[in-house]
Amino acid sequence: MNSEDKIISQDLRNSGVTHKQYVIGRRDTDTDTGTLNVGRYLALDKSMGSKVQMDALRPHAILICGKRGYGKSYTMGTLIEELAALPENVNIASLVIDTMGIFWTMRHPNTKEKDILSKWGLSPVSTDIELYVPEGSIGHYEKMHIDVKPFSIPPSELSGYDWCSLFGLDPISPMGVFIMKTIEDIKENAQEISLKTIMDFVKKDKEQDTTLRNAANNYFRSAISWGIFHEKGIIFSDIIRKGKVIVLDLSSIDNQNIKAIAVKILGSKIYHESIRSRRIYEQRKMGESPDEEGIPMVWMFVDEAHLFLPRDARTPATDILVTEWLRQGRQPGLSIIFATQRPAALHPDVMSQSDIIICHRLTAQDDITALEAVRPTYMREGIGDSLRKMGTEKGVAFIVDDNSESAHVVRMRPRKSW
Repeated sequence: MNSEDKIISQDLRNSGVTHKQYVIGRRDTDTDTGTLNVGRYLALDKSMGSKVQMDALRPHAILICGKRGYGKSYTMGTLIEELAALPENVNIASLVIDTMGIFWTMRHPNTKEKDILSKWGLSPVSTDIELYVPEGSIGHYEKMHIDVKPFSIPPSELSGYDWCSLFGLDPISPMGVFIMKTIEDIKENAQEISLKTIMDFVKKDKEQDTTLRNAANNYFRSAISWGIFHEKGIIFSDIIRKGKVIVLDLSSIDNQNIKAIAVKILGSKIYHESIRSRRIYEQRKMGESPDEEGIPMVWMFVDEAHLFLPRDARTPATDILVTEWLRQGRQPGLSIIFATQRPAALHPDVMSQSDIIICHRLTAQDDITALEAVRPTYMREGIGDSLRKMGTEKGVAFIVDDNSESAHVVRMRPRKSW
């Protein structure tokens, strides 16, 4: 081990990195109820110290970052495992937005790391997940003998602006204006909206010339081939269920804006249902007996977050994720977990609104600078200095917890599922 890989006690003390045991995300540590086992403190000689636990009873905004191959998606999987293992009375539902198609393997026990797990006193165990994929991709997964369920988006959920975004059209171009007007007319006059309904409306609009109408219908014909739109759409209660982990695998879709539309629609529905659930909860606290049932607290995981919330651009998911989840999601009990290898390319609100940052190895200066911009005052030394002293070992993370106002060097635990 070379000198720069060593963790020096005095350096850590000077940087504000703590050795006292905490429950990350929680000020009080009187109970272990509703906590996630995420790893162990990294001792000075690189051996493992006491367990590190993370709170799951309160809403959190968590950013997981690190360069490729150093464990950010792996760490996300660890959190998913822990949430899946919580008792059902904790009342949490998990939704994983999987853009790379990597989380379906969690159905299988992690036998390849059996020896590593045994050193932690753990054994390979599969995680109970339900895998949803775009309806048009079902056949591909069935050929691979992967059990999946269909996911689809009702066209009625999309605005004219959303369609322009999907087709790469300027909303104020002749085609953009035509599509927006058509969608507005359909929503005012049609009972049920499907892609066929839209194409019929386009064809019947005699105010536009034939060339424009044919071109517009070609766009919507291409949308049929994406295999993700259906007039009925997914049933919301199938996606959000207490004690369940739902993985939405969008890796078969090339168009990033379609993925963002899926996140926008699901994120908005969850937010508004959570507001309603909060109202029901408050009524019961006041002694009333509402007939309605609320939804569980939701943890939503978004991998490759910079694709949904880029720093210098907007996507269909931007407003929902920033305004409803990051800024306003705490009150209705929503937790959001973002993972990215490029924090510098991420919307600045993700870092400023995150109460927990889990940072694996980073070397790009612009990424480190982006994190430094939100360095809390209780850290006496820069995040970049702390990352440098953390070393180059995979699976080691520097965790900044705004709840307990502390920072920790942690070796994240190995995953029990593949």
